[in-house]
Amino acid sequence: MGAPEGFERKEVIYRIGTFLLLVGVGLLIFFFISEAAKQVTFNYLCWGLILIVIGFVLRSQLKRSVNPSGRFSLVRKMMPKAKKEAQGKK
Repeated sequence: MGAPEGFERKEVIYRIGTFLLLVGVGLLIFFFISEAAKQVTFNYLCWGLILIVIGFVLRSQLKRSVNPSGRFSLVRKMMPKAKKEAQGKK
């Protein structure tokens, strides 16, 4: 009766944060549309900002490890040599 295989709590929280961000942005868009229609609804603005902040907080809980793509591997190989030479001259 435990968690399913491959289930990570932080991954679910990250996805909920993404969902809240999207809903918050949608509410902000509704606010701007209501403002353009001259029927300003500040509830959209308030809830949109609150959901965006909560979404960012939830998304920051998970730090994803990024695998290097190898795209600039030649440049990376050359960079440590330049740093070592600069340190040797000091």
